[in-house]
Amino acid sequence: MAQSQQDNIKAKTIVEESVEGPTENPSTVVQHAKNNNERQDAEEVAPPTKRKRRLTSDIWNHFTRLPLTQTKGKHRAKCNYCGIDYASHPTKTGTKQLWRHFEKCPKNPNKASKSQTMLTAMSSQSSQSYRLFNQERCRKALARFIIKDELPFRVLEGEGLKELLQEFEPRFQIPSRWTIAKDCYQLYLEEAKRLKRYFKRSKCRVSLTTDCWTSIQNSNYMCLTAHWIDENWTLQKRILNFCVIENHKGDTIGKQIEDCLFNWGIEKVFTITVDNASSNDTAIAYLKKRLKSWNGLICDGEFLQMRCAAHILNLIVGEGLKEMNKSIELIRHAIKFVRSSPARLQRFKDLVEKEKIDSKSLLTLDCPTRWNSTYLMLENAVKFIKVFDRMEEEDQDYKDYFRKKVKLFSNQQGVVLSYDDEDDDADVIDTTLGRATAEPPTAYDWSVAKEFLVFLRLFYTKTLKFSGSNFVTTSTCFQHIVAIQTHLHRSAASEYSLLSDMARRMQTKYDKYWEKAEKMNPLLIIAVILDPRFKMTYIKIAFEDLFPEPTKREAMLKKTMDVLYRLYDHYFASVVELDHGEASKSQSTADQQQVHDSVGTGDDDIDMLFHDDTDSTFQKFLATADTVVNAEKISEVDEYLQADLGGFRDPKFDVLAWWKVNAPKYRVLSVMARDLLAAPVSTVSSESVFSTGGRILDNFRSSLSAKMVEALICAQNWLCSSTPRLNDLELDNFIESANVVTEQESLVPSTATSSSNSEGEAHDYGGGDDDE
Repeated sequence: MAQSQQDNIKAKTIVEESVEGPTENPSTVVQHAKNNNERQDAEEVAPPTKRKRRLTSDIWNHFTRLPLTQTKGKHRAKCNYCGIDYASHPTKTGTKQLWRHFEKCPKNPNKASKSQTMLTAMSSQSSQSYRLFNQERCRKALARFIIKDELPFRVLEGEGLKELLQEFEPRFQIPSRWTIAKDCYQLYLEEAKRLKRYFKRSKCRVSLTTDCWTSIQNSNYMCLTAHWIDENWTLQKRILNFCVIENHKGDTIGKQIEDCLFNWGIEKVFTITVDNASSNDTAIAYLKKRLKSWNGLICDGEFLQMRCAAHILNLIVGEGLKEMNKSIELIRHAIKFVRSSPARLQRFKDLVEKEKIDSKSLLTLDCPTRWNSTYLMLENAVKFIKVFDRMEEEDQDYKDYFRKKVKLFSNQQGVVLSYDDEDDDADVIDTTLGRATAEPPTAYDWSVAKEFLVFLRLFYTKTLKFSGSNFVTTSTCFQHIVAIQTHLHRSAASEYSLLSDMARRMQTKYDKYWEKAEKMNPLLIIAVILDPRFKMTYIKIAFEDLFPEPTKREAMLKKTMDVLYRLYDHYFASVVELDHGEASKSQSTADQQQVHDSVGTGDDDIDMLFHDDTDSTFQKFLATADTVVNAEKISEVDEYLQADLGGFRDPKFDVLAWWKVNAPKYRVLSVMARDLLAAPVSTVSSESVFSTGGRILDNFRSSLSAKMVEALICAQNWLCSSTPRLNDLELDNFIESANVVTEQESLVPSTATSSSNSEGEAHDYGGGDDDE
């Protein structure tokens, strides 16, 4: 009870800091809460004395029969809302007057409006019954609506929503902004308690992802996300914290993560995935020391840091696209021309129809700092090559746009195109182009764009694979890295100089982070081994391609197996300790005491044998016992590796389902696989939260307190965890919306033949009768 009061006080404080505008008097709110608690306590009291007749009418959900000792032997019932009592003799009066009072009671929250009849299921006696209404339950549903759909608290003050809610349920009292904010924060506290209890009883390790962000308030936020596989072998992801952080320094980040883990009661951490900022290296070093003292690391934290594969790939491709090709620049300016005005866009759409191009794609411009947006820009643009060629033939403005406003000049890096805002005819001649002025993209420019698409398509698809957070990414990450290495090696040897130069620049950046698998986290290779589709078979083939020298290849294979057995030793000890602990709990204290009293433990004798080097027989026994234990450990690994590969040709193969079925067979390896396969290879799951944060902390809600922002973001993730949201909300399709308008306009009758609105109320705009 005391804990609940503390939570209510805490929620009340957070809400007062976060909600602006008119609020309810805090003393009034407290009094309301006190009255509600007293009414609930009264309802929980069992009716006194035994009842002679079973009460079947629904009216007794709203009335309470008074004891005969209190009413001098008369049958009376008291209204649960206003306290007025009425005669309720089972045979003389019945329940008619109780129903009449129920419909007119001024304090009845279930009272329907006079113009509406509330009917629900009929009782066994075919009597009318009223639907039970719960204000608190409706408020909680409204809080979920606000949190899940990222709506501001002020939405409750909108006339449209008020009208909708009153139409749905006239009895519902729409709460104020302050009240719904309190409900939202209370819901967050309840869900946080539930998640904390889960972590307390869970036996699996968690992997973390973290990243930092600066909001519109110019405040630094840190997002911490936990990933794990539960007892049903389902991949889980929850945002733990979205909290304010002083700065982006490594020690500050490390201490903040330490505080978050301590508050959640999380001690066992498998990996922490971060981007390649130097401050993250400092943060990981700090966390290693702290988690080591908690005894929560694997192999003393040697494999704790997991670098974001998507971020590394972005750096690799960005290095290759640092010097943008002139053909890509021309295509970019062609798209700018089309999107520069509605009239030009409409002319472009008309030509699309004339060329009979069946595509709903629209032209998009790229962001210079995001290479994948350049890929998407070219992918959409090449679908309309015929349209751009026709524009060059028929649209003089299109040609003048390039000849007068797009200037070409060369520098040491190559050809650069710029846009001139002034209408002058001064052009800079570029001898490498063989022309004095810029022209619309030619067939050669479009062929270059297609080559770019073929080259970048692999990097785009691999980025999507790395960025997944709702499926296992660890077991396939190494294969994608090997594919990237092969693609770069083949492109660097290409006769096409443009691609070969790009590939060589990208190879340099690749070697910095993933040079032939030596600089990556070994867990990425172990994860492939624990995937029954690949095991050591794929690793040996991949090492043959990455390490042509047999000596180097054998050294890498030995290093991989050493890491595998080190991890297995750790988990083997954990499983044995867990089995011993469960066995100890199952034994009763009385039995232990009885054995101790009758036989004795003999601890002194056993300890003497362990430390007696002169007893060669016992020392041989210890050596033999160690050999047997090691053989048992190795046998499970060997049994798994020697088994046939499973599902490698099945595109729908589920690695988690396979381990769920085979967990009893591989007790230790299954526990190791459950922790390893849950580790994400990118920080996208944390970065995507910043999109949510940007929508919640917009220009109209920038006054929200940090605690309320964290509550809204975390609660939304917890409530919607089973239905992951899209990274970006899809815009309404223009063509579909236009079809809807056309269809509805065709259904509207003309003014002369239209009749008055038969449903609802017609709006009178004044001004007398319509003209005939």
